[in-house]
Amino acid sequence: MNSLGAVRATFKAGYRRFKWHDADRNRPVWADVWFPSNDAADERVMPYGLGHGKAIPTAAVATDGAPFPLVVMSHGASGSAPNYAWLAEYLARRGVIVLGVSHYGESWLYGAETIEPIAITRLWLRPGDCTFALTQLLMDEYFQACVDSTCIGAIGHSSGGATAIMLGGATLDPAALSAYYQSADAQLDRGRRYARQDETPPPAPVEATWSYRDPRVTAIVALDPAIGPGYGAASLAQVQAPVLVVASEDNDFLPFDDHAAHYAALLPNALLVTLREGEGHFVYLNVCTSDIAVNGVRLCVDREGVDREAVHAKLAPQILAFLVAAMQSEK
Repeated sequence: MNSLGAVRATFKAGYRRFKWHDADRNRPVWADVWFPSNDAADERVMPYGLGHGKAIPTAAVATDGAPFPLVVMSHGASGSAPNYAWLAEYLARRGVIVLGVSHYGESWLYGAETIEPIAITRLWLRPGDCTFALTQLLMDEYFQACVDSTCIGAIGHSSGGATAIMLGGATLDPAALSAYYQSADAQLDRGRRYARQDETPPPAPVEATWSYRDPRVTAIVALDPAIGPGYGAASLAQVQAPVLVVASEDNDFLPFDDHAAHYAALLPNALLVTLREGEGHFVYLNVCTSDIAVNGVRLCVDREGVDREAVHAKLAPQILAFLVAAMQSEK
């Protein structure tokens, strides 16, 4: 069975965490990996900080069906990879390895003392984390023989969606993003609060505008992607990989037209799936009970009538089907 055929099988979800250090950038890169397993042990409840799931932390990677396709996953601003365990576990049980990267300076996983609010605006550091983690996993003796290096995708939510699109070849225009945040159009955009518009931001370094395309990435899923105004038509035209944009139309955090719809209109090979029943920006996180709010919007509380678990149950098969079709087209 080849790697794309394996996604029709049903496995248990295995789980491991890696703590790497990128010496070239002097930057820690931690990753949570969910993978298909045929381990005899039962999945157990996994506390992920924001919500929980089920996996086997001591499992071995399944051998039948290997090598498996892989997706690298990038979280939203101030988040962490385990916030999306609902999707990672679903994919792992169906024969896809998920490499969830947590970004230093933003993610609570590294400890409260490492959090630096301005790190949220250093978008150019994120794709480098993903590329480094991908290379490390492909060299790891535990996973090396289990990954189909010809079937690699990227998934991201919010800032992570922009990160996934950067891995596809889009380049950031910091001046355009700053101009948008200072415009009247951005007054309802809660993402602008990350940019600290009450202060004079430091000038963006030259590396902010570099290309971070990873040619290994052949399919992209962007869940309610942020930073839309930072990527112009010429930049997004560089992304040739198929992109699934999933977006909340009646958005409580990011204006739909300025972000998700912007990407969907300008990416050459984009498919837009629009949620139109009141789903907000954080419906893409695990089902959770925390009272935490970000820029005035609660992470775990959805609008009346929105069933987050049902949204996940609907989206997960669509995401899997897209990844399989997109990767198959590259074969």
